[in-house]
Parts: sequence; structure tokens; C-alpha cells
Amino acid sequence: MKSELLKFGLIGLVAVLLQMLIFNHLGYGAIQADITLVALIWVMATQDRTKAILFAAFVGLLSDFFLDYWGLHLMAKTLTTLIVYRFVPRMEETRLFFTQVFLILLGISVVHNFFFLLAALFAQIYQAGPVLIQILAGSSLMTAITGSIIYILRDN
Repeated sequence: MKSELLKFGLIGLVAVLLQMLIFNHLGYGAIQADITLVALIWVMATQDRTKAILFAAFVGLLSDFFLDYWGLHLMAKTLTTLIVYRFVPRMEETRLFFTQVFLILLGISVVHNFFFLLAALFAQIYQAGPVLIQILAGSSLMTAITGSIIYILRDN
């Protein structure tokens, strides 16, 4: 059990470091792919609900710590996991097509970004409407594309 928690902790740390060091610099304005969300969706597809929620909280806390959002990622990722967990197909049970993976990632990313923006509006981090649309539509699309490419590369 401890080795499994350590494994998921390291996966979460690597995902946050990849987000900080690479994916935050590959964005266009406010549009960025969220590799930590892709890792979270992978955990939701392979593990039980409790482990997925703990992973979401850990990755969200690390993201907030390193990216200075202080609670926004923690809340958004945990709420997203609580709501969409039962809609994520199990990897062992089904073999998905590229378009199915893309649409699932897009839907989950829109839900996550909606919760993130809702919390950001309450914290008054973002003020302008176009930035909100960029994050909700653009970042969701970029995350879905990135996750779909990872899904294709994982199979080969």
C-alpha cells in the first residue's frame, strides 16, 4: 500500500513539474494544456474513487503551491473528480477510439476549467471576459488535444 501511494505521489509530482517547466511555456496567452488534469483522468480510469480523489487533492495542492493559485486547483480538481468519476470509462474494460477519448477529455476539461474559473471569479483573479472564454474554451481544447496525443503514443 505504501509503495502504491509513493508511486502515485511521484506521478503527481512529475505531472506538476512537467506542467511548470514545459506546458506553462507552451501556451498562447491564457490558453495552456493542463497535463496534471490528464494525469488525473488516467488515475480516474485506472483506480478506485478514493485513490482518485486523494490524487486530485495532492496534485491540486502541489499545483497551487508551485503556481501561486492557493486553493483554486485543489478545489477544481477535487470537485471535478467527485462529479465526473463515474462517467470515466475503465481502461481495463473498454478500448476507446481517438474521437471518444478526445470528447471525454474535452468534457472533463470543460468541467474542470468551469470550476477553476468559478473559484477564480470569487477570488477576483480574472476580471476580463475574453480571458474567461480563452481559458474555458481554449485551455479545454488544448488539454483534450494533448491528452489525446498522449493516449495515441501510449498505445504504440
